[in-house]
Amino acid sequence: MLQAAHRSSIDIKESYDFYILALKEFNKENIADAYLYYDRAKYELTSAINGAKFQIKGSRFHSLRTLSYFFKLYGLYAVIFGTLSIFLFGYLIYRYAQASILDVPLWSAFFAGLGSSAQILTGVADDLRRDGMVTRYKRLWYMAIPLLSLIFGYMAYLLFSSGLIAFNANSQSRTFSTMFVCFLTGFLTNWLINRLSRMSRDL
Repeated sequence: MLQAAHRSSIDIKESYDFYILALKEFNKENIADAYLYYDRAKYELTSAINGAKFQIKGSRFHSLRTLSYFFKLYGLYAVIFGTLSIFLFGYLIYRYAQASILDVPLWSAFFAGLGSSAQILTGVADDLRRDGMVTRYKRLWYMAIPLLSLIFGYMAYLLFSSGLIAFNANSQSRTFSTMFVCFLTGFLTNWLINRLSRMSRDL
């Protein structure tokens, strides 16, 4: 919370000082004092956020700084980006379903992009459910996930169409299965990035 407020140009000095005191007391195993300082830190943060709002005729309204704070805290930037990506890839699948490059249909990449967009939204929802705020999708790095997923989806289609991994099904069922595999590949883009990064470090 403090990081999101600081990145939104909200003065968090008082809150940060009490937060440090809470950590010191916690390290000393003074749990009661640690909770008191922590509550005071949250109070000071709330006061700083309210102080950053516009005040018109006794009423407070959100400013750009406070809106930025809540967008960063709850991952609304990632939610908006993920939602727009879903609409974009859905449109591309509908509009260019028959397009292909080197006999590889582009819907393979688009379905992977759809999966990566679902991954972003799922990650934000999981963070909010578990921690009450976003912890993984705070930076703009997630904007690269759909782009990488396009490559992974394209390669996933090549892998399955090459016959290395075969489905015992008719042509139509195999197409639907490949679509699902491409979507799943996109959904697992973050996992693939981690695995490929480890492989590159071991080379």
